[in-house]
Amino acid sequence: MTIEEELSTRERIIKAGAQIIVEEGLRKFTAKNIGYRVGITDAAIYKHFPSLDNIVIEIINKYISRCSGSVDRSLAMNLPVEETLRQVIKEHISVLEETNGAVPVLCFEFSRSGNVRFFDILHSFVENYREKLAQILKKGQEEGIVRADIDPKEIAMLFVGLIQAKVFAYIMEKREGPIIKDPDQLISELFYGIMKR
Repeated sequence: MTIEEELSTRERIIKAGAQIIVEEGLRKFTAKNIGYRVGITDAAIYKHFPSLDNIVIEIINKYISRCSGSVDRSLAMNLPVEETLRQVIKEHISVLEETNGAVPVLCFEFSRSGNVRFFDILHSFVENYREKLAQILKKGQEEGIVRADIDPKEIAMLFVGLIQAKVFAYIMEKREGPIIKDPDQLISELFYGIMKR
């Protein structure tokens, strides 16, 4: 049995929806296209979700809950700052890969679409996530391992922007496989810029 066969129909719909968003954009995000990828009728989509908006919400919520949860778990474990950052970034990359990079694409799409509902959900997540990352970086500054001359909130936003840029590069280059080929290399590059030497 393949991984795809092990997923429930609902999960397969979410996965297919995320792939369509990344590969073809919101214009092609239709029940017919999702159904085709999943191998069910477009009408069957609505047995699992009341609307296409609910699929988008599921994609966003999966991303938000995993990313925010990873920061909360890492902070609760009271690990050293470098280990906390490494764990948070790896988890973020993991959920980015699982959702095919759909949420960074949705952030871009909804920032200019006028869809206030989705924009507000994503904006709230980005601001909350930024605050949590900044909290970790500030703790690192207090411990003397993160450079004192950087603004934790700006660096946290830089990380969010870097993830966004990686997704767009992936799309523009029409690559296949992982969005971030070497997470450890990315983390190393980030740490080079923010850690004291």
